[in-house]
Amino acid sequence: MLRSYYLYQATASCVFFSPVFYVYYQERVGLELATILWVQSYYLTVRALLDLPLGALADRYSRPACLAAFALCHMAGSATLLLAPTFAGVLAAETLFAVGGAFRSGADSAFLFDALQVAGRLDLYPQAESRAQAVISIATGTTAVIGGFLAALDLRLPYVATFLAAAASGTSVLAFGEPSHAHGSRATSVTVLVREAVRHAVGSSAVRWVMALGAFAVVSSHVYFYLQQPYLRGIGVPLALFGVVFAGTKVVTAVIASGAHRIDAALGPRAATAVMAAAPAVGLGAMSLVSVPAGAALILTRGVLDGLWQPLMNVYMNRLVESRLRATMLSAQSLVARLALAGAIALLGVGTARAGLPATLASAALAAAAAGLALVATGPRAPGGPRPCRGTVV
Repeated sequence: MLRSYYLYQATASCVFFSPVFYVYYQERVGLELATILWVQSYYLTVRALLDLPLGALADRYSRPACLAAFALCHMAGSATLLLAPTFAGVLAAETLFAVGGAFRSGADSAFLFDALQVAGRLDLYPQAESRAQAVISIATGTTAVIGGFLAALDLRLPYVATFLAAAASGTSVLAFGEPSHAHGSRATSVTVLVREAVRHAVGSSAVRWVMALGAFAVVSSHVYFYLQQPYLRGIGVPLALFGVVFAGTKVVTAVIASGAHRIDAALGPRAATAVMAAAPAVGLGAMSLVSVPAGAALILTRGVLDGLWQPLMNVYMNRLVESRLRATMLSAQSLVARLALAGAIALLGVGTARAGLPATLASAALAAAAAGLALVATGPRAPGGPRPCRGTVV
């Protein structure tokens, strides 16, 4: 089962246009940087609003079906941008990408946890989650390098490659079973699942802290993501190397993610959070001061943040909720994070338009430092992350 799951995560993560989509939108569609950021804010809002109901849909009906729907949406979105490189086409494609991301959100990690639980190997879950995130990072980094070189030949080619990779990921889902139904999720309606997830979040301080940490990590990581391409353009890095820089970040992510479960066990969530906070505070702050090509190396600090939060957020949340709510709660966590990110990206659009890129990077670094300190101060003390409250069934 684990091999099939890793194969799915590898193919689903082959988004060849990730390191160059800004350039595509600017040169093929004719959009300004601020407009692209506002479009991304729209994408994130749609994604956030759909995360919770589609996560509940995965718990209620089928997690593998939702993972297949992710693939179909990425195929349709890539095809739309190839056939209609217009502002309307961009909005349609970003809507499809948002719907696809919401289908996948929570469903993949929930499927992994329950498949291992049914197999009697739940002890493997933290390590499997770390390895899955490492696979995602390696696949993302490799395809970023290829995507950068493809874009240097023709900006349309990364979207063609993404279409084919999404088709492969949808095919790989056919190897999955449906372990979640053994836990009775079909007996509960989507509305009830959503209501119970909200009640669980309101009643548990541990869940609220994990959600806050997830929102911080997602926002900080995506500040890098959304400002990386204009930053690389501004410091004079050739387009063909955009993917190389992106891949370098993913290599760091993969190395950190593969050992994240051991780091968490040794340091505990508060120390791990301190590292997550330090990475963007230092990295983004330094980027605001460096305007030469060597500054591209500073983007690698994102890999430290991503290597910790991507596996650990799922581990922390899955420990706190029962099986029938698992994908729903992971999607609720994503909803909170994506709504926070949508607001942050809108502010980035205003900041870059009015104050410029360096000042926006500096402001983001200060915000990351302040939010990180607050999370460290309120985080759980015990190593291994938040634990279930008394009476919680997992």
